Amino acid sequence: MQLQWMRRNPAMTAAWSFAIIIVLLAVIGAIRAFSVVPYWDMWGGTLGFYIAAALDGNSAAWWAQHNEHRIVLSRLLFWLDYALFGGTSVFLIIMNFVIVGLALLTFYRIVRQRMRDVSGGNQSADVTVWAAMAFLVAWLYHWMQWENLAWGFQSQFFLAQLLPLVALYLLSAARQADAAGRNRFVLACITGFACIGTMANGVIALPLMTVYALLTRFPWQRSLTLALLTLFALSLYFYGYSSPGNHGSILETFLRQPDDLVYYVLLYLGTPFYFLTGGDVGMRFAAVGTAVMAALTVYALVKSLRSPTQNLLALALVFYIAYIAGTALGTGGGRLVFGVEQAATNRYTTPALMAWAALLVLFLPAVERAWRQYRPVALIAIVCLGAAMLWRQTLALQPQQQVVFNREVAALALELRVRDEQQINSVYVMDQGLFNTVAVASEYNIGIFDRFPWRDLAPQLGDIVRAGEAASCQGHIDQVSAIDGDTNYLRVDGWLFSNTEDSAPQLIQIRNPIGEISGFALTGQPRPDVAEAVDDDAGRSGFRGYIRREYSQPQMILSGVDVGCDLQVDIPATLLE
Repeated sequence: MQLQWMRRNPAMTAAWSFAIIIVLLAVIGAIRAFSVVPYWDMWGGTLGFYIAAALDGNSAAWWAQHNEHRIVLSRLLFWLDYALFGGTSVFLIIMNFVIVGLALLTFYRIVRQRMRDVSGGNQSADVTVWAAMAFLVAWLYHWMQWENLAWGFQSQFFLAQLLPLVALYLLSAARQADAAGRNRFVLACITGFACIGTMANGVIALPLMTVYALLTRFPWQRSLTLALLTLFALSLYFYGYSSPGNHGSILETFLRQPDDLVYYVLLYLGTPFYFLTGGDVGMRFAAVGTAVMAALTVYALVKSLRSPTQNLLALALVFYIAYIAGTALGTGGGRLVFGVEQAATNRYTTPALMAWAALLVLFLPAVERAWRQYRPVALIAIVCLGAAMLWRQTLALQPQQQVVFNREVAALALELRVRDEQQINSVYVMDQGLFNTVAVASEYNIGIFDRFPWRDLAPQLGDIVRAGEAASCQGHIDQVSAIDGDTNYLRVDGWLFSNTEDSAPQLIQIRNPIGEISGFALTGQPRPDVAEAVDDDAGRSGFRGYIRREYSQPQMILSGVDVGCDLQVDIPATLLE
């Protein structure tokens, strides 16, 4: 397609430049926040799942509940990440961005069809399509959903919004009785059924598709097929289902806290405006915004139902917004027990962003007319919204070195079986189940436990190393402290740097004077004080690690593993008793 007219249009160039900047900032944010260490649900949901499915051969693990969800499609990605890419989560983060890209591709097809239906395919419609897509790119890659974009476990959040959109779009083009219509209907059924393998809200996709088919007067055979497929999908999903014990139910929540539930839904669907403004004002913007969305959606529904067979795509968008609203209601019913404010969390902005994107596309012809009639006012509104989006997107540039360092040290504690609850809680709640998972992963060298610097550290404790001559390190022990709940280890903090190689070792081996390996430490903690006093390259030379008491003596040796240098240090004798 010739896009020469885009290059001659300064406004379009500015719009796409803005979109590209937003995407680049999101990529930078994901890189800054990246860590190979599993985080939170990933210990059981990815590593534990892979051990069960691949190592134990437990095929039931694919369909097993994760809370109230059956995340089959995401588990396929988790399996690929471990089987092909070493369980580093790089593949999973990339897939998060890819799935958003697929959502944008779907919206592009919808936007193009929507505008050509009302304009007859003239060039002004193409301008509107590309302008709308520039905004949607920036909107759907916004960093306000950073918990989903930068966390390898969250592909199901994107899939649970993408697949219903694709299914309804396909269904809107499947009413015809010809071969193309039949093919689209089959694809819509397959996609709708796949929704139950995303998240719990996916179960409402097929019921909505069935109602859609009835309202738009599909041939009765297809409506019946959708109805039967819905019954089968619901039966399959809820067979053997058990409600999470710490969650509420929609009916109970509605009966006991109807006002709070309504407010939760209002806040949930309005989260983009909450994160763009913040504070109490943001809460009000979110609630008012959702009320406006509801009014516009109902208006579009009533208008479309006057001639449903002529408004197939518009009705599909209405039903998609209803799907997101049902998601918000279901989430509120189960999680209102954690407080109304829980609706305003970053991971919930993904469905809300998709709902607002669908609303924009639904009313895009009206937006185009308003732009022509009220261009100065519309331009001011666009600039204000764009400025707010760009301002919030710069949060992706915040330093994350300390967060990443804490996670890496937590993995070190787990590999050494150190019950440092304060440290381990930075990646997951410390419990015996977590240690059991780590023990298997470490024994079979799965995931990060097959990677430097964590691989096979625990078996080395107590081994005697006959070290040769090594250059001297610069460094210092800042603190040696006891660990609450674990008397077998001491926690040690400090910094270490090699002037010879102008770098800090990533892994530090800690030995006693007779050469016994007593423990290990990891560097990477930001130390601007050391950088200022010693060398600019020493800015991340701070370390934290663990020494096993039984191999400890008042004098110890810190030895760089990947950067060869040694430093003799003193340990307070009182801590060794």
